[in-house]
Amino acid sequence: MNLPSIRFTYLLGFLVISILLGAASYLQIHDGITPCPLCIFQRIGLATVGVVFFFGAAINFRKVGSYFIASASCVFAIFGIVFAGRQVWLQHLPPVGSGNCGASLEYMLQVFPIQEVIKKVFIGGTECSQVTWQFLHLSLAEWSLLCFVTLLILGIVQWRRVANRFS
Repeated sequence: MNLPSIRFTYLLGFLVISILLGAASYLQIHDGITPCPLCIFQRIGLATVGVVFFFGAAINFRKVGSYFIASASCVFAIFGIVFAGRQVWLQHLPPVGSGNCGASLEYMLQVFPIQEVIKKVFIGGTECSQVTWQFLHLSLAEWSLLCFVTLLILGIVQWRRVANRFS
């Protein structure tokens, strides 16, 4: 079985991520679904994996660079899994009396140090636990989690392909 080249696989991943980010923007602009800070962190994670995939597709890296790109895609996919998984958990088991997601991310970044912002965003709250949109009975957070898991698997596959290529 002939697999597509490593760079072509990164290109396909980049295109899929671009479509996903475009769909998220469409839902925000057209349908008025305002993302909570957890959603914004997921978008940042998705965009970061997209940038890594773009560089993986655009540049013909040697051994160390190829390992770095594959590893970076896995690390940022795990970042996304953590935040998407947290939001899925909040949607299914919302914490009692937590309202930390009410403040905008922009406001929190102006007022708090970055460590505190990440902590407050991760704690989540009522806004983050609401399911405002579903497709095939899955919320946006669940789709996001599924996409990040798929991207992690793709990153692992790419890492193994790089290992086979340079062995």
